[in-house]
Order: sequence, then structure tokens, then C-alpha cells
Amino acid sequence: MTMQSWLPIFNKIQRGATCFGMAVNAFLVPLIIFRSPKDLGLYKYLMIYISCFEIFFGCVELLIIPDFFTKDSAFFVMVDPRKTIVPESLIQEADLLFCGSFAVSLGIFGFQFAYRYQVLRGNAAWTSSRPMNFIFWLGSPLVFASVWTTALGIFMPLNDYGKAVLIRESIFPSDVDLDKIGFVGALFYPKLDDGTEVINWDSLRGVSVTTTILMSSEFAMFFFATKCFLATKGLMAQAGHSKSFRRLQWQLFYALVLQTMIPITFIQGPFSVIYFFTIIMDGAFPFLGHFLALTITLYLATDALPTIFIIKQYRDTVLSTLSEKWFFKILNMFVF
Repeated sequence: MTMQSWLPIFNKIQRGATCFGMAVNAFLVPLIIFRSPKDLGLYKYLMIYISCFEIFFGCVELLIIPDFFTKDSAFFVMVDPRKTIVPESLIQEADLLFCGSFAVSLGIFGFQFAYRYQVLRGNAAWTSSRPMNFIFWLGSPLVFASVWTTALGIFMPLNDYGKAVLIRESIFPSDVDLDKIGFVGALFYPKLDDGTEVINWDSLRGVSVTTTILMSSEFAMFFFATKCFLATKGLMAQAGHSKSFRRLQWQLFYALVLQTMIPITFIQGPFSVIYFFTIIMDGAFPFLGHFLALTITLYLATDALPTIFIIKQYRDTVLSTLSEKWFFKILNMFVF
């Protein structure tokens, strides 16, 4: 089967995975509100924040139905006005909003690890439920996303280089006005009419900004994850903590580690591969773009699962609910 024949299957898997992830996060929010351990404090709101963000990310993905294109040194994220229900005047902003959500999905976990470390250190100035702490911990990922989105809007809009590729590759039918599509993209080595390759410095500037943000968020994640591990291990060695408290601290740590590895694997990993093939090799191929589109939806589908199944209070609630439903289903089969 050719790639074009696989695309309808890919699209169905993407939509299904996105809807599944939104449903799981919608189920997780009331679990966090009503079944969380009593001493979570502000961390409970950070967990709700992540779930609500992922529901929002899924809604944006379903509304705009983005298309990904990779070939040679080109990497485009586009919104076809014929597919989306977003008003034509807002298509470009919706595309930027979708791309900016990548930054939130990665940066948010670095701040979560930083918060957990402050909790383990007993730093009440940073972890108490004061308005300024809410603003800092919940607002900082949005600052990252704003810088990311601004860089994309300045350095990666549709230009003549991008239009030439769209026309040459027949990505849109001839009756589609390219000025009305949503477009965020990098074309690092465009070809002139005589076949000469030139360097597109705007694309390189944009990628330098986004790469700096990604590297800083990854550094924060690994740095504070290590700090959290050592602090948790040290805390467990101290006397005076109950068994349930110690178990909760390890559960929170492992849930956060797994929840962080999911966007690194499904978003950062494919992004890095695409950057390697576009910037270094100048030899990307279309499958990479379709694969990234799929892995983004897999991130949305799976990121809430570690929290549900590692933290005991949530896991017990889910298992008891499922067992009750299975019990009544079997009872109905044999009795009624």
C-alpha cells in the first residue's frame, strides 16, 4: 500500500486517539478534585492544569485538523480552510495556537519537577497557596509558549519560498488561495528558479529560538528530576514520616517521570528527527510529517494514564468502578 492509501487510516487513528485522550483527562480531573490525598496542596491544581491543557490541546487539534508536510529541507504545519470549521480570518492564529501548544506540553513538566523539588525541600515560600505562587507556577509555561509562538509568527509565516514548494508539490488544489491557508513552516535551503540552493536565515532564526526553549525545558526537567529523586530518597531515610506519606511521595515522583517521558518520546523525539533530516541532511521525506501528526495524538491519548494508574487513590477508584460495572454486567447476563 502506498502512503496515500494509508492516510485515511492514519487520520482515523489520530482522531480516535485524540478523543480518547480528551475523555481520559476529563475523567482524571474529578479524580484529582475529589480523590486526591489531603496534603497535595498547590500540586493538585498543577495536575488539574495539565489535564485541562491537554483537553484544550485536543480540542484545537480536532477543530483545525492540521496537515504536516516534510520534504528535503521543508517542514510545514498547515490548516486547510476546506477542512476546518475555524473562521477564515482566524485560521492563521489557530495554526499558531496549535504550534504554541507544543511548547506548553514540554515546558509544563519542567515547572512541575521544580515545584515538587521545592515541596520536598519544605520551601513554603514557593509552594504555599498564595496568589503569586499560582500565577508563577501556572503562568510560566504560558510565557514559554508565548515566546515560542511569537518566534514562529515572525520567522516562519508563509512566504514566496514556501508558496513555491506548495505549488511544486501540488499540496493544495489550484483553486485554493494560498494566502488564506494557515501556515507555519521552515524551509531551510530553498531553491531559486535556476536551481541554486540558498540559506533561509529566517527559518534558522526561528528554529534557534524554538530549540533554545526546548533545550532549556529539557535541562530543567532532567535537573529537577534528579534533584527530586535525591530529595525523595533523602526524605525516606528520615524518621517521623508515615508509610502512607513515603508511598505517596514515590508515587508522585514516578507518575511525573512517566508523564514527562511521554511528550519527550512522542513530541520531542519526532521533532528532533525532523530537524535532523531537514537541517542537517536536507533530505526529509513525507512519512516523517505524517508520523509526527500520529505521535502528537498518541501523546494526548496516553499522558494522563501514568497519573491514574500509579497514584493509589486514583487507581483504586478506577478499579473499583470498573469491577462494579463488570459485576453488574455479569449479574444481568445470568440473572435477568
